Amino acid sequence: MPFGGLSAIRWHEGEQRFYAISDSRNTPTEGKPRFYKLKVDLSAAGIKDVVVEQQYDLLDAGGEAFKKGFVDAEGMVITPENQLLWTSEAGSPLRKSTLTGKFVEDLSAIFPEGYSVDSKKEDPEGFRSGISWEGLSFTPDNQYLFVAAEGALKQDGPLASPMNSSPARILKFRYNGGDKKPELEKSFHYNVDPVSHISKFGINDNGVSEVLALNENKLLVVERSGRNASEGFNDWDFSVKVWLADTTASSDIKEIKSLAQVEKRSIIQPAVKKLLIDFSDVTNAPDCIEGVTFGPLIDGKKTLIFVSDNNFQPHQNTKFYLFQDVNDILK
Repeated sequence: MPFGGLSAIRWHEGEQRFYAISDSRNTPTEGKPRFYKLKVDLSAAGIKDVVVEQQYDLLDAGGEAFKKGFVDAEGMVITPENQLLWTSEAGSPLRKSTLTGKFVEDLSAIFPEGYSVDSKKEDPEGFRSGISWEGLSFTPDNQYLFVAAEGALKQDGPLASPMNSSPARILKFRYNGGDKKPELEKSFHYNVDPVSHISKFGINDNGVSEVLALNENKLLVVERSGRNASEGFNDWDFSVKVWLADTTASSDIKEIKSLAQVEKRSIIQPAVKKLLIDFSDVTNAPDCIEGVTFGPLIDGKKTLIFVSDNNFQPHQNTKFYLFQDVNDILK
């Protein structure tokens, strides 16, 4: 099966290797749901090489590959117990596996009602198809786990368009470790920007594709906007921005079932956003960036590694990008 579909990447400090998960859905063109162990040769000069050292299939509770339509892996983290937590836009929103792909646990029960990733078109609550849990990140101390939606729940509002932003939710769980399940502590409102670049074919979007926590209050949020470059659904151009989101003063909306039904919306404080990276400043052809992780230190400075999802399309590429925090912004 082709190497691709990378929707998340994480650095394993102990192994000095990267893990990357694919959003393959067990189709003939995409192959089985899987993830990779990668050796990345990088330095202050950039990324020299990426080598796939291992490929692991993601297995269900019966020890078989997940059937078509049961998973669409998006976010991924490595737990302190050396296991894999990963989100999906199909089936369970969060599962736990070993680092060789064996099923450990389904964590659907930790999510509130009304957050279904498999809601039908006519359902008034839940996520729209393919627009659900994209981002997943531990805080550096592993005390908290953030789970971020790509766009709004149906009951919260519209998806991003050229005319409006979209109220996505970011959930903050206390991670209890071991056999204990994460506990939802807070929920925040994050405003996804309106679509800034439209297509003459009328097909465009913008949404959260990944998050990376700096501490228990601040996160990097990747917003990826796409639009059709030609007629049809398979040829896309992208714009990508990375925001520093501060939730310190954000309202806790955990108990609010529908943001759209709130009478005084002006009293709900969203996360405060500050632009950190606009990929149009560093490349004239940013692809569908869906993953970001801290990497190894270079010259004593933190690094960020981004990866793009080629969506198993011939016109898209799997690209890796390296940034070095020379000004110590990521404190």
